[in-house]
Amino acid sequence: MKIFFPLFLIVLLSFLFNNQSTFAQTNTSSFVPYQSDYYHILKRYEIKRGEFFKPFHSSFLPLSRYDIALFADSLSQDTTQFLSQSDKFNINYLLTDNYEFTKKDSVKQKGILKYFYKRKPDFLSFMNDNYDMKLEKGALDFVIRANPILHLGVGKDNTRDEMLTLNTRGAEVHGVVARRIGFHASVTETQAIFPHYVQNVIDSLSPNRSLENLVVPNEAFAKPFGDNGVDFLRATGYITFDVAKVVNVQFGQDKNFIGNGYRSLVLSDFAAPHLFLKFQTKFWKINYTNLYTQMVADVQRANSLYPKKYVIYHHLSIDITKKFNLGVFESIAYGRKDQGQNDTFDLTYLNPFIFYRAVEQGIGSIDNALVGADFKWLAFKNVQLYGQFVLDELKVGELIDNNGWWGNKYGIQLGLNAIDVANIKNLDLQLETNIVRPYTYTHSSDEQLSNFVHYKQSLAHPLGANFMEFLGILRYQPIPRLNITAKLIYAETGEDSNGSNWGSNLLVSNENVDDTNEYGNTIGQGVETSILFGRVTATYQLYHNLFLDADVIQRNKTSAIVARDLSSTIFSAGLRLNIGQRLYEF
Repeated sequence: MKIFFPLFLIVLLSFLFNNQSTFAQTNTSSFVPYQSDYYHILKRYEIKRGEFFKPFHSSFLPLSRYDIALFADSLSQDTTQFLSQSDKFNINYLLTDNYEFTKKDSVKQKGILKYFYKRKPDFLSFMNDNYDMKLEKGALDFVIRANPILHLGVGKDNTRDEMLTLNTRGAEVHGVVARRIGFHASVTETQAIFPHYVQNVIDSLSPNRSLENLVVPNEAFAKPFGDNGVDFLRATGYITFDVAKVVNVQFGQDKNFIGNGYRSLVLSDFAAPHLFLKFQTKFWKINYTNLYTQMVADVQRANSLYPKKYVIYHHLSIDITKKFNLGVFESIAYGRKDQGQNDTFDLTYLNPFIFYRAVEQGIGSIDNALVGADFKWLAFKNVQLYGQFVLDELKVGELIDNNGWWGNKYGIQLGLNAIDVANIKNLDLQLETNIVRPYTYTHSSDEQLSNFVHYKQSLAHPLGANFMEFLGILRYQPIPRLNITAKLIYAETGEDSNGSNWGSNLLVSNENVDDTNEYGNTIGQGVETSILFGRVTATYQLYHNLFLDADVIQRNKTSAIVARDLSSTIFSAGLRLNIGQRLYEF
């Protein structure tokens, strides 16, 4: 934070004092928070369109509301596509959800008690009369949108005596001021009793419930609630603006996602929100992103300062053709201890155009660097192929020898998205496989400062490393307001026992691995464990962003240590308003 805030101030001042005409053609907006269902809609119509939409580079999420509105508007005017009633509903949903950048009159309505729901999506909304993003007039134009957040759920897990409960309340506000500054803020409070398998993760990361802060997947600070529940607060917020026609800056606390798949092997939404400063440069067929983040290295007792670390990402996305996109990226995770404190930001890593591995070696090679690539390809009509490769460390000679050297650390993702399968309208299929070698994302030097972990949670895949996973997702929208989703996930991994380190736990240093497990390492080594996860969800949209969910989960975990076996059948139902589903699919 010591470096982030001054750097942000410098950028902000340059923005404020720059010639106003520089920004005459920019359209700053807030971003749509990452939700897999929402972003599947966008992916579906990118595939249906058959070629990329120029403002979109969807391998780095979230996307701006302005770009989404432009995309939806182009779809609504495309006369070459046959759209089902469900398609028309989805496109109208996107237009309505981002109405400040479209024909806003279509969402006006009488309202409740004059002030509430004057515009269909929003509990409260404020716009000056001259507001018109399309016509770009009115220097004082502004829009402010405010909404409640609610998620109520009940359920039953056959392996728990208590009823499962979820009670989330909160509020969000987002908007644009003077067409130049976008903002977003949200806060929610949650009390929950989770399924047994989720509680097992919480217990393993927070072994002393009474003395430590609890670690809940997807969240930061949490505390006990009753005998078996958890209570946590989540706050996100950021400010965003354009410092040039092609450069956008975003500073705040939220989540980011890198990749084209259901999972990410680089940066996913699994861990808690993080502090970040992001620069996105878009021109021609290129989107270049610099993401500087501050993470929590370890979670200790309450009322103590948590150690910090920094994870930085560079991601370059290029539309090679109208149907093939290639991305390359690099990342570095590190912390510095200065007189017992580890809040020193290394200025070496501020360079936005540099190969981090070379820098890391030049300053002593104590940090953890990743490099990799991703792609998406509109290979056939209604079919998209995608993938991701992440490289932590590799020796070609050891790879050729095929002797299982522990230091060959990498991950591979391959996937397929198909829409309107078997000519059935709005039946979509996604297939994906993820494979990650043991010890990937870990490091030998101060493991908590240099692993790819935030708040004891993996920044990439929920299973950490040392696994192979296969997943299939079938989505069907038989009528406009109803979505039925079936998911099947199978994973094999190797767990630790009795103080061993087989490469799946990212919280354990790999410092002594070359003494104990230097060769003969294979994916799934350790305590052999398989997980079969099945889920069927029916979601009905009662009103804009008001959803009714019914859900059934069957999860079977089988371990070589029989005491770790767990077979769960879970039924649940819930009501959501302006919030995505809470998914614990691991």
